[in-house]
Amino acid sequence: MARKPRLESTDNEESTAASPPAPKNPIRRLTGIVLLLCAVFFTYSLFADRLTPYTAQATVQAYVVRLAADVSGRISAVNVIDNQIAKTGEILFEIDRERYEIAVETAEAQLAAAGQSVGASTAALASAEARLAEAEAKLINIREQTARIFELVKKGIYAKAKSDQATATLDAAIADADRAKADVEQARQNLGPQGADNPQIRQAQASLRKARRDLTDTIVRAPSDGVVTNLQLATGQYVSTGQAVLTFIDAEVIWIDAQFRENSIENIATGDSADIVLDIRPGRVYAGKIESIGWGVDSRDIDPATGLPVVRNSTGWIRDAQRFPVRVQFEPDGQPKGIRLGSQANIVVYTGGSALTDAIGRLWITLVSYFSYLG
Repeated sequence: MARKPRLESTDNEESTAASPPAPKNPIRRLTGIVLLLCAVFFTYSLFADRLTPYTAQATVQAYVVRLAADVSGRISAVNVIDNQIAKTGEILFEIDRERYEIAVETAEAQLAAAGQSVGASTAALASAEARLAEAEAKLINIREQTARIFELVKKGIYAKAKSDQATATLDAAIADADRAKADVEQARQNLGPQGADNPQIRQAQASLRKARRDLTDTIVRAPSDGVVTNLQLATGQYVSTGQAVLTFIDAEVIWIDAQFRENSIENIATGDSADIVLDIRPGRVYAGKIESIGWGVDSRDIDPATGLPVVRNSTGWIRDAQRFPVRVQFEPDGQPKGIRLGSQANIVVYTGGSALTDAIGRLWITLVSYFSYLG
């Protein structure tokens, strides 16, 4: 009986089917996941950069005042130390008052003298008016006498020389009356307006007000709640009017100066809500709103030696993004206390264009607040 031949190919197929499949390459899978995440993040950034803009280039700003005295003199007392917190109206330093007290006394004496001068001018006016009344009465009497003399001369009772004498007497009386009128007018001009409207009184009163104001200005007070810094004062030091002697940082008005890329401010509008994270307050998120958006920046440089513009060449396919300042204000009840001028901040703005990007923005700014512990 003949043997059946072996089917070697069949046996090979069975052994191949029984072996396990080759494992997939994990690097390819990881690479695919990374590329997918990159695509998702890239797509998200394109929308989020316009619907929920974010920036880490932001700093705390406040009004900075270079305080100077309005009067000159030697420092008699320094009531604060450098970097001290001061309240509105608190005395910062004092200037020696003696010279200004003397000036007040002098001005008071000048006002009294002006009053006396006005009183004397009033008396002079009254005297001139009395002389005028006397001269006018005399003139009336002489005119009547002259008229009678002319009548008697006409009738031949008096000689003609009598009329010439009467005419001379009348002319002299008229001249006396005219001089009396001129004296009255001069006295009125010297006196000027009556009472407080008198120029001498007003000038003396103005001098007294200035002297009193200078005396008050010898005490320099804090213009608002804030911080004294860069103090350059010592007792006995002489300071001149307008000479800056300390820097005062106003703590009542604080805002954030945020620098956003040009293509991120398209949808930002005044009044939009924002979240603020301060490096000086890690782990906390503060509410804010957009107060204003800058309308221009100047990137031109001028060579001081030649006065010619300096041109900066841009390399690469994509140029650096221009940034514009956006002013962000804290909510009235949410402004933190004790933050310092120049402190760094992170800002995210909610334009209301997408609830999804807003939610992701809130999550991101919360994470950033905790990342600031590591800064």
